Amino acid sequence: MKEADGYYQHPQVKELYLKIGVSGSKLHQVRDWDGRELWLEQQSATHFTNAEDSYGLNFLIDGSQHIDGIKIGQEVWKKVPTYVPEKITDLNQQQARAILDGQAEKFVRAMNANSAAVMADYIEDNFSPALKSSSKNELLSRFQGIYRSTGGVKLLKNLYFNTNAFFGEYQYLSKDLNNVYEFSIKLDNSHKVKLYNGRVFFNPELIRKPRTEQAFLTDLDQTLKRLAQKDVFSGALLLAKGDELLYQYTCGSAIKHPDLKNTTTTRFNIGSMNKMFTAIGVMQLMEKGKLNLNDPVSKFLDSTWLPLELSGKIQIRHLLNHSSGLGDFFSKAMQEDTTVANFQTLEGYKKYLKQSKLNFEPGTSWSYSNSGMLLLGGIIEKVSGQNYFDYIDKNIHALADMTNSNPKLEKGMSGNQALGYIPKQDGSYESNLNSAFTRPSPAGGGYSTTTDLHKFGRALLSGKLLTDSSRQKMFKDELGMHYGYGFQIWDTPGKQVVGHSGGAPGVSAVAYFFPETGYMVIILSNYDRGSADLGEYLLNQVRFLGK
Repeated sequence: MKEADGYYQHPQVKELYLKIGVSGSKLHQVRDWDGRELWLEQQSATHFTNAEDSYGLNFLIDGSQHIDGIKIGQEVWKKVPTYVPEKITDLNQQQARAILDGQAEKFVRAMNANSAAVMADYIEDNFSPALKSSSKNELLSRFQGIYRSTGGVKLLKNLYFNTNAFFGEYQYLSKDLNNVYEFSIKLDNSHKVKLYNGRVFFNPELIRKPRTEQAFLTDLDQTLKRLAQKDVFSGALLLAKGDELLYQYTCGSAIKHPDLKNTTTTRFNIGSMNKMFTAIGVMQLMEKGKLNLNDPVSKFLDSTWLPLELSGKIQIRHLLNHSSGLGDFFSKAMQEDTTVANFQTLEGYKKYLKQSKLNFEPGTSWSYSNSGMLLLGGIIEKVSGQNYFDYIDKNIHALADMTNSNPKLEKGMSGNQALGYIPKQDGSYESNLNSAFTRPSPAGGGYSTTTDLHKFGRALLSGKLLTDSSRQKMFKDELGMHYGYGFQIWDTPGKQVVGHSGGAPGVSAVAYFFPETGYMVIILSNYDRGSADLGEYLLNQVRFLGK
C-alpha cells in the first residue's frame, strides 16, 4: 500500500486535493485545501474507514495493478503524481490570520453594499485569476442571492483557521432574519481568494424567541419594513389566529412598468401550493366512495396518459405522497411551447408526460413529482366528470368563499394580478411573462390572495372541506419525508405545522397552518425566493408563541 501515498484530485472541483499517507495499517488523510486531518483504519486490502465507521474510502486498482484513484461515496478522486501544493511563504500564524480576517471583512462589506458594481469590483480585485475565469458570473449571482436571503450580515464568530493551508471559516448572522451565513476562503501567495464556499442556513440556537404575541408583531413589522426598504421582498403577508386577523403587510409593485403597487387584493401566482387543492379534491372523491387510495392509476387513466405497465403499478396514494417513481413534465420542449391555448385543458400536458420506466418501484422511495400531481388532476376529471379547474373552483374555492382566487388564470398585465420578477446581475429585474413554469395545472400555477388563503386555511381546519379522518390521513408523514398527501409537514414537539410552498421564476409563496394553535402564516411574493427565507423566519418565530 506504500504506493498509495500522494495527492488525489476531486472529480469536479479540480482545485481540491486530498493528501494520502500510509503508516502501517493506518491511513493519514489531509485535506489540502483546509488542512483538516483524519486517521483511517484498514478494513480490507483496499478499504479504510474512520473509527466510527461513518466515513470510508476504497483504493482503485488499474489494469497494471497500480493504485490510480480512490472512491469516496460515489466520487472517484484520481491520483495526480505531478501535483505540488502551493507553499505559503514568509507568514507566521498571526500574520496569516490577520490577512484572512481582513479579506473576509472586505468580502462581507462588498456584499452588504447590495450593489452589483461594488461586488463585481471586489471579485475583480480580490479573487484569483483561475477562480474569476471559472465562475465570476456565477459567484456574483450567488453573492447577490445571499444578500437577498439575509438582508445583509454581521460577524458572529470565526469557526476555523489553518496557517499552512491559508484557510479560514467564518459565521455571520443575518441583520434582519434568523438565518446564518457561513463561508470559507482559501488564499494564495498573492493573498487572493483561491477557493470559496458558503451556505445560508437556520441555526435553532440563534433564533429570536418572542416572549409575547405583541412583541413578535412589533419585531415582524420592523423586519418587513427593512426588507422592503432594501428591495429584497415584494408581495403580501398575512398572519392570523383562527378567524382573527393579527397582521397584514404589503409592499413592492405588482407591475413595475407602469408602476402598480401590491395591495391586499392583489392576486399572486402561488406555484406548487396548488398541490394542496389537488390532493383535497382527490380526498373529497374518496369520501364520496368514487375512488380508493389503493386503486391503481390504470383504473382511471388510459395509455394516452402513461403506459399501462407503469400506471398499473402506481396507486393513487403513491401520487399523493410522491412515492410513485415518476418524474417531472417540465421538459425543455414544454418550456419552448409558447401557445397558451395548448394548456387551457389537461389534455395539452399529455404529450409532455412521457416516461417509459419508473425511477423506482412505487412505495419504496420518495421523489417530488409534478407528473404525479398532473395525473391526479386527470383522475379528478375522470371520476367527477368535470374539468379539473372547474372542479377546484366549485369544490374548494367556492366552499371556502375564496372569491378572489382562480386556478386557471394565466399571467398577464392586469393591475389586480402580480407579474413575477427575477433579479438580474445589474440590479434590474426581468419579468416572468414568458416563463412556462408558471402555467396553471394540478401541480401548481393558480392565482390567489393572502385573504383567500386565510379563508382556505379556516375552511380546511374547521372541517368544511374534508372530514377529520381524511384530514388526519393527509397530515400523516408516512414516509418520514416531511410530506403527507399533498401537504408539506413540519413537526415540532406538540405543534404540527402543515401547508405548502411554491416556487418558480418570479414566484415565491408559502402557507403555514398550525392545527393545534390556530395560527396561520401566508406569504405571497412576486420576487424570486421572496418568501423562502422570510417564511422560514416566521415559521420559527410562530413556533415559540405561547411557550
